[in-house]
Amino acid sequence: MYVVRNIFEVKSSRIVRVLLMHPGRTWVLRELAKEARLSLGMAHYVVSSLAQMGFASRDESNRLILTDPYRLIRQWAASYNYLFLNKFSDYYTFDMEFETFLSRLAKLPERVRDRYALTLHAATWIVAPYVRPTDFHIYIHPDIGRKELVAFAESLDISPIERNGNVKLVTPYDEGVFYGSKVIDGVRVVSPVQLYVDLFNHPGRGEEAAGKLLEKIAKEWQAEEVVRHQ
Repeated sequence: MYVVRNIFEVKSSRIVRVLLMHPGRTWVLRELAKEARLSLGMAHYVVSSLAQMGFASRDESNRLILTDPYRLIRQWAASYNYLFLNKFSDYYTFDMEFETFLSRLAKLPERVRDRYALTLHAATWIVAPYVRPTDFHIYIHPDIGRKELVAFAESLDISPIERNGNVKLVTPYDEGVFYGSKVIDGVRVVSPVQLYVDLFNHPGRGEEAAGKLLEKIAKEWQAEEVVRHQ
């Protein structure tokens, strides 16, 4: 049987991300492929690999279910390198107050409001405050046009800089990073799953912050498990 060598490669990781976002849900393969925006064949190979590695199994109705989300998310995070995979454009903001910059994000024009997602420590501060951020990492959707990008930068009052900017506009390695992103207090942030893997190997107390975030993710998974069995 053909399997995927690395379940955390660009396309394969879409399946992993979807499963981790819904750890207790059971899936028909076609549903999972559609949700992950992959071909049915590719989804089959990834699922077969996950089953062989003990991360997934079939229930009595032959539906796929994740069996070890904690080991899977940790293994993904350990193999993931945010700084290596993505491309960065440096900008600078003179806003010294974290909340001031967030308020600018919350007031973005409608045409770009759903084309970004905050990640790393700034996003963690919104989701599960731990390390107060000193910079901002913002995923920008790959299909955003030049004019939209200029409008985005102008709305945030940020200026391009050659290096060491305190704002990074990030071109993601795959648009899957936006899966499960949501708006909190007017600011769009990546999903907790994506945030965890972004943080884990990131310098500047990233692993420490990721550990705290995983505690929150685990509680949410446990709460969902209780609800399902009621």
